[in-house]
Amino acid sequence: MRLVAATNANWYGAPAPLFCEPKDDSENGFTGYWDYTLVCNNPWADPPMTCSDYEGQQGGGFVNRAPMENRNGRSDVEGCCWWGRGVIQTTGPW
Repeated sequence: MRLVAATNANWYGAPAPLFCEPKDDSENGFTGYWDYTLVCNNPWADPPMTCSDYEGQQGGGFVNRAPMENRNGRSDVEGCCWWGRGVIQTTGPW
């Protein structure tokens, strides 16, 4: 089962929503990294390039050519859905 976060940032090159999935279900058995400098929205290219990782994406993209290990040596996102609630986002004068 693949789980995808409901929200993500919306600045230029912002990463796609966090996700997790079993290693056996992933396309390559590993994950790469997000390159926020990748240009994916170029309608003047031949053929035209569009961003397709998430709705409203303006730039950036996944680079999954080779495994990218984290500091624990893992290159997959299996078991990574135990993120918790994260930082509570508040707005206001303080």
